Amino acid sequence: MSEHSTDVRSEVLAFVARVRDLMTDLPPDERQELTAGLEADLSELVAEHGAEALGDPGDYARELRTGAGHPPVAVRRVREWALPAAAMEALDAAHAHWDRLLDSLPGDLRGFLTALRPAWWVARAWVAWMVTQDLRGPYVFLDGLWLVVLAAYVVVSVQLGRRAWRVDRLLTTSVAARLLLVGLNLSAVGLLPGAADNLAWHVAEERGWQVYGDVAVDDGNAVTYQGGQACVLEVRDLQGRVIEGAYVWDATGERTLPMNVDAC
Repeated sequence: MSEHSTDVRSEVLAFVARVRDLMTDLPPDERQELTAGLEADLSELVAEHGAEALGDPGDYARELRTGAGHPPVAVRRVREWALPAAAMEALDAAHAHWDRLLDSLPGDLRGFLTALRPAWWVARAWVAWMVTQDLRGPYVFLDGLWLVVLAAYVVVSVQLGRRAWRVDRLLTTSVAARLLLVGLNLSAVGLLPGAADNLAWHVAEERGWQVYGDVAVDDGNAVTYQGGQACVLEVRDLQGRVIEGAYVWDATGERTLPMNVDAC
Protein backbone atom coordinates (compact mmCIF):
# COMPACT_ATOMS: atom_id res chain seq x y z
CA MET A 1 0.00 0.00 0.00
CA SER A 2 1.47 3.35 -1.06
CA GLU A 3 1.92 6.32 1.23
CA HIS A 4 -0.59 8.30 -0.84
CA SER A 5 -3.33 5.68 -0.48
CA THR A 6 -2.66 5.49 3.26
CA ASP A 7 -3.03 9.26 3.60
CA VAL A 8 -6.27 9.19 1.60
CA ARG A 9 -7.68 6.43 3.77
CA SER A 10 -6.76 8.35 6.92
CA GLU A 11 -8.56 11.44 5.62
CA VAL A 12 -11.66 9.40 4.79
CA LEU A 13 -11.68 7.73 8.24
CA ALA A 14 -11.29 11.09 9.97
CA PHE A 15 -14.11 12.55 7.85
CA VAL A 16 -16.43 9.62 8.68
CA ALA A 17 -15.58 9.83 12.39
CA ARG A 18 -16.44 13.54 12.39
CA VAL A 19 -19.75 12.95 10.61
CA ARG A 20 -20.69 10.28 13.15
CA ASP A 21 -19.69 12.61 15.98
CA LEU A 22 -22.17 15.18 14.69
CA MET A 23 -24.94 12.58 14.87
CA THR A 24 -24.43 11.24 18.40
CA ASP A 25 -27.85 12.50 19.54
CA LEU A 26 -29.51 9.93 17.27
CA PRO A 27 -30.15 6.34 18.41
CA PRO A 28 -27.05 4.22 17.71
CA ASP A 29 -28.85 1.87 15.34
CA GLU A 30 -30.16 4.75 13.21
CA ARG A 31 -26.76 6.47 13.23
CA GLN A 32 -25.18 3.22 12.06
CA GLU A 33 -27.79 2.84 9.32
CA LEU A 34 -27.20 6.37 8.04
CA THR A 35 -23.41 6.00 7.96
CA ALA A 36 -23.03 2.28 7.22
CA GLY A 37 -21.68 2.65 3.69
CA LEU A 38 -20.17 6.08 4.13
CA GLU A 39 -16.53 5.00 4.20
CA ALA A 40 -16.80 2.99 0.98
CA ASP A 41 -18.72 5.74 -0.84
CA LEU A 42 -16.27 8.44 0.18
CA SER A 43 -13.29 6.27 -0.71
CA GLU A 44 -14.64 5.94 -4.26
CA LEU A 45 -15.34 9.68 -4.36
CA VAL A 46 -11.80 10.53 -3.30
CA ALA A 47 -10.35 8.01 -5.73
CA GLU A 48 -12.17 9.73 -8.61
CA HIS A 49 -11.99 13.42 -7.64
CA GLY A 50 -9.33 13.71 -4.95
CA ALA A 51 -9.43 14.50 -1.23
CA GLU A 52 -10.82 18.00 -1.83
CA ALA A 53 -14.11 16.38 -2.88
CA LEU A 54 -14.79 15.47 0.75
CA GLY A 55 -15.86 18.98 1.65
CA ASP A 56 -17.10 19.94 5.10
CA PRO A 57 -18.17 17.03 7.37
CA GLY A 58 -20.66 19.38 9.05
CA ASP A 59 -22.46 19.98 5.77
CA TYR A 60 -22.47 16.28 5.00
CA ALA A 61 -23.89 15.46 8.44
CA ARG A 62 -26.60 18.09 8.05
CA GLU A 63 -27.67 16.60 4.72
CA LEU A 64 -27.90 13.12 6.22
CA ARG A 65 -29.84 14.39 9.23
CA THR A 66 -32.36 16.44 7.30
CA GLY A 67 -32.78 13.69 4.73
CA ALA A 68 -33.77 11.32 7.56
CA GLY A 69 -36.17 13.87 9.05
CA HIS A 70 -33.99 15.07 11.93
CA PRO A 71 -32.90 18.59 12.92
CA PRO A 72 -29.79 19.69 11.00
CA VAL A 73 -27.82 20.15 14.24
CA ALA A 74 -27.25 17.49 16.90
CA VAL A 75 -29.46 17.87 19.95
CA ARG A 76 -28.63 15.82 23.02
CA ARG A 77 -32.14 15.46 24.33
CA VAL A 78 -31.71 12.16 26.20
CA ARG A 79 -29.12 12.53 28.91
CA GLU A 80 -28.76 8.84 29.66
CA TRP A 81 -27.43 8.18 26.14
CA ALA A 82 -24.42 10.46 26.68
CA LEU A 83 -22.13 7.91 28.36
CA PRO A 84 -22.96 4.90 26.09
CA ALA A 85 -22.60 7.12 23.01
CA ALA A 86 -19.22 8.37 24.22
CA ALA A 87 -18.08 4.81 24.87
CA MET A 88 -19.28 3.74 21.42
CA GLU A 89 -17.41 6.62 19.80
CA ALA A 90 -14.27 5.72 21.76
CA LEU A 91 -14.49 2.13 20.52
CA ASP A 92 -14.99 3.33 16.94
CA ALA A 93 -12.00 5.64 17.27
CA ALA A 94 -9.84 2.85 18.70
CA HIS A 95 -10.85 0.55 15.84
CA ALA A 96 -10.05 3.22 13.27
CA HIS A 97 -6.67 3.88 14.92
CA TRP A 98 -5.90 0.14 14.84
CA ASP A 99 -6.76 0.00 11.14
CA ARG A 100 -4.52 3.00 10.41
CA LEU A 101 -1.68 1.38 12.37
CA LEU A 102 -1.96 -1.85 10.36
CA ASP A 103 -2.16 0.07 7.08
CA SER A 104 0.98 2.02 7.98
CA LEU A 105 3.06 -1.15 8.37
CA PRO A 106 4.86 -2.64 5.36
CA GLY A 107 3.07 -5.40 3.52
CA ASP A 108 -0.61 -6.21 3.60
CA LEU A 109 -0.65 -7.08 7.31
CA ARG A 110 -4.27 -6.11 7.67
CA GLY A 111 -5.30 -8.46 4.87
CA PHE A 112 -3.21 -11.25 6.39
CA LEU A 113 -4.85 -10.88 9.81
CA THR A 114 -8.27 -10.72 8.19
CA ALA A 115 -7.59 -14.04 6.48
CA LEU A 116 -6.68 -15.55 9.87
CA ARG A 117 -9.98 -14.59 11.51
CA PRO A 118 -11.64 -18.02 11.03
CA ALA A 119 -8.66 -19.68 12.72
CA TRP A 120 -8.98 -17.25 15.62
CA TRP A 121 -12.69 -18.00 15.98
CA VAL A 122 -11.89 -21.70 16.37
CA ALA A 123 -8.98 -20.98 18.75
CA ARG A 124 -11.23 -18.76 20.88
CA ALA A 125 -13.76 -21.59 21.20
CA TRP A 126 -11.01 -24.05 22.09
CA VAL A 127 -9.71 -21.76 24.86
CA ALA A 128 -13.23 -21.48 26.30
CA TRP A 129 -13.50 -25.28 26.16
CA MET A 130 -10.19 -25.74 27.99
CA VAL A 131 -11.28 -23.24 30.67
CA THR A 132 -14.49 -25.22 31.13
CA GLN A 133 -12.42 -28.39 31.50
CA ASP A 134 -10.29 -26.68 34.17
CA LEU A 135 -13.41 -25.68 36.08
CA ARG A 136 -14.60 -29.28 36.01
CA GLY A 137 -11.39 -30.86 37.23
CA PRO A 138 -7.64 -31.27 36.74
CA TYR A 139 -7.82 -33.64 33.77
CA VAL A 140 -8.70 -33.10 30.11
CA PHE A 141 -11.42 -35.40 28.78
CA LEU A 142 -11.83 -36.22 25.10
CA ASP A 143 -14.94 -38.38 25.29
CA GLY A 144 -18.04 -37.92 23.16
CA LEU A 145 -19.79 -35.51 25.51
CA TRP A 146 -16.86 -33.13 25.73
CA LEU A 147 -16.33 -33.23 21.97
CA VAL A 148 -19.98 -32.20 21.55
CA VAL A 149 -19.37 -29.31 23.96
CA LEU A 150 -16.32 -28.28 21.92
CA ALA A 151 -18.34 -28.38 18.71
CA ALA A 152 -21.03 -26.18 20.31
CA TYR A 153 -18.38 -23.67 21.43
CA VAL A 154 -16.94 -23.57 17.91
CA VAL A 155 -20.37 -22.91 16.37
CA VAL A 156 -21.07 -20.06 18.81
CA SER A 157 -17.62 -18.51 18.34
CA VAL A 158 -17.80 -18.69 14.54
CA GLN A 159 -21.28 -17.19 14.51
CA LEU A 160 -20.06 -14.35 16.73
CA GLY A 161 -17.18 -13.76 14.35
CA ARG A 162 -19.51 -13.79 11.33
CA ARG A 163 -21.86 -11.39 13.15
CA ALA A 164 -24.72 -13.85 12.61
CA TRP A 165 -27.79 -14.36 14.84
CA ARG A 166 -28.39 -10.57 14.81
CA VAL A 167 -25.05 -10.05 16.55
CA ASP A 168 -24.16 -7.30 14.08
CA ARG A 169 -27.23 -5.27 15.04
CA LEU A 170 -26.56 -5.87 18.73
CA LEU A 171 -22.96 -4.68 18.44
CA THR A 172 -24.03 -1.49 16.69
CA THR A 173 -26.71 -0.64 19.26
CA SER A 174 -25.29 -1.84 22.58
CA VAL A 175 -22.02 -0.60 23.98
CA ALA A 176 -22.26 -3.28 26.69
CA ALA A 177 -22.28 -5.98 24.01
CA ARG A 178 -19.22 -4.49 22.31
CA LEU A 179 -17.34 -4.21 25.60
CA LEU A 180 -18.28 -7.79 26.46
CA LEU A 181 -16.98 -9.05 23.12
CA VAL A 182 -13.74 -7.08 23.56
CA GLY A 183 -13.37 -8.53 27.05
CA LEU A 184 -13.94 -12.07 25.80
CA ASN A 185 -11.34 -11.65 23.06
CA LEU A 186 -8.76 -10.18 25.46
CA SER A 187 -9.44 -12.97 27.96
CA ALA A 188 -9.02 -15.58 25.25
CA VAL A 189 -5.68 -14.06 24.21
CA GLY A 190 -4.49 -14.02 27.83
CA LEU A 191 -5.62 -17.59 28.54
CA LEU A 192 -4.28 -19.04 25.28
CA PRO A 193 -0.74 -19.84 26.61
CA GLY A 194 -2.14 -21.56 29.70
CA ALA A 195 -4.58 -23.60 27.63
CA ALA A 196 -1.79 -24.68 25.29
CA ASP A 197 0.37 -25.66 28.28
CA ASN A 198 -2.51 -27.64 29.77
CA LEU A 199 -3.03 -29.50 26.51
CA ALA A 200 0.71 -30.21 26.29
CA TRP A 201 0.63 -31.75 29.78
CA HIS A 202 -2.35 -33.87 28.78
CA VAL A 203 -0.59 -35.13 25.65
CA ALA A 204 2.57 -35.90 27.64
CA GLU A 205 0.54 -37.73 30.28
CA GLU A 206 -1.27 -39.81 27.68
CA ARG A 207 2.03 -40.59 26.00
CA GLY A 208 3.48 -41.60 29.37
CA TRP A 209 0.64 -44.00 30.01
CA GLN A 210 1.15 -45.55 26.58
CA VAL A 211 4.87 -46.06 27.15
CA TYR A 212 4.99 -46.70 30.90
CA GLY A 213 1.43 -47.80 31.56
CA ASP A 214 2.51 -51.14 33.04
CA VAL A 215 4.95 -49.57 35.49
CA ALA A 216 3.33 -48.63 38.79
CA VAL A 217 3.93 -45.18 40.13
CA ASP A 218 4.25 -45.06 43.92
CA ASP A 219 2.23 -42.19 45.36
CA GLY A 220 3.90 -42.58 48.76
CA ASN A 221 0.89 -44.24 50.41
CA ALA A 222 0.19 -47.52 48.64
CA VAL A 223 2.08 -50.67 49.52
CA THR A 224 4.25 -51.96 46.66
CA TYR A 225 5.10 -55.56 45.90
CA GLN A 226 7.21 -56.83 43.00
CA GLY A 227 6.99 -53.47 41.27
CA GLY A 228 3.21 -53.14 41.54
CA GLN A 229 0.97 -51.28 43.94
CA ALA A 230 -1.17 -53.14 46.45
CA CYS A 231 -3.99 -50.65 46.50
CA VAL A 232 -6.29 -52.78 48.70
CA LEU A 233 -5.19 -55.00 51.61
CA GLU A 234 -7.57 -57.58 53.12
CA VAL A 235 -7.30 -59.83 56.19
CA ARG A 236 -9.00 -63.22 55.67
CA ASP A 237 -9.53 -66.27 57.87
CA LEU A 238 -8.71 -69.86 56.98
CA GLN A 239 -11.91 -70.18 54.99
CA GLY A 240 -11.05 -67.11 52.88
CA ARG A 241 -13.66 -64.86 54.48
CA VAL A 242 -12.74 -61.20 54.92
CA ILE A 243 -12.31 -60.23 58.56
CA GLU A 244 -14.01 -56.87 58.86
CA GLY A 245 -12.20 -54.17 60.83
CA ALA A 246 -8.84 -55.97 60.75
CA TYR A 247 -5.63 -54.09 59.96
CA VAL A 248 -2.17 -55.07 58.73
CA TRP A 249 0.75 -53.81 60.80
CA ASP A 250 4.27 -53.19 59.56
CA ALA A 251 7.29 -55.13 60.80
CA THR A 252 7.95 -52.66 63.62
CA GLY A 253 4.47 -53.16 65.03
CA GLU A 254 4.22 -49.39 65.52
CA ARG A 255 1.90 -48.44 62.60
CA THR A 256 -0.79 -49.87 60.37
CA LEU A 257 -0.49 -50.06 56.62
CA PRO A 258 -3.08 -48.33 54.38
CA MET A 259 -5.82 -50.89 53.70
CA ASN A 260 -7.45 -49.00 50.85
CA VAL A 261 -5.78 -46.32 48.69
CA ASP A 262 -8.45 -44.66 46.51
CA ALA A 263 -5.94 -42.61 44.45
CA CYS A 264 -3.96 -45.72 43.58
